[in-house]
Amino acid sequence: MKPHATVIDRAESQPEWQGVGDIAGFPFETFDQMQAAAAIKSFNIGVDPLAAAQWASRFNDGTRKAVVTALSLLLVTAAVASAVAAMVTGNYWLIAAVLIQGAVFYVSHPASPIRKWVTVGGALSVVAFVDLLFNGWVTAATLVAYAGLTFAAVRAAAFITNSSFRKALLKDEELFLAAYASGACTLRNNRTDRVYGVVPDNL
Repeated sequence: MKPHATVIDRAESQPEWQGVGDIAGFPFETFDQMQAAAAIKSFNIGVDPLAAAQWASRFNDGTRKAVVTALSLLLVTAAVASAVAAMVTGNYWLIAAVLIQGAVFYVSHPASPIRKWVTVGGALSVVAFVDLLFNGWVTAATLVAYAGLTFAAVRAAAFITNSSFRKALLKDEELFLAAYASGACTLRNNRTDRVYGVVPDNL
């Protein structure tokens, strides 16, 4: 696998394995066995979010691409709207919505080291929004709403791309081998919590 390669480069990559049974220490001898284990949820495939996003941008179907694009446009439109509203109303606190969006976008990604806390915060943002709104703190409620909107949009887009990539890996052994060799995916035993994977040569 060439340096900085991703699973999308599989046509140019030549994994040393002809099948999953060739992978040293791998828990299955055939791809069919792995598919069966994944079907009953005893094993699951973990994916690298960046590789999933790259794969989805090229190979996802039109509907899923449209949804992810719409979510991105929603966040951009919301950011522009907050800036315009701040200028029109003179309430310059609304400009903070753009900064909040940027911060929440960064930490809301499923690969974030604080993703669990962000998930809790995302859920609490709904309660905070309602409380602030009913108590007349409209600007504060708006800023909280921006945080909640960004969290929801990022997680929704990540779910679509990650799940699509994961399904593709479970259908195509060649794709799985290329992704596994590049470190774009791992295999987890849900009963023992053991994770099987490789470290890419360029790391």
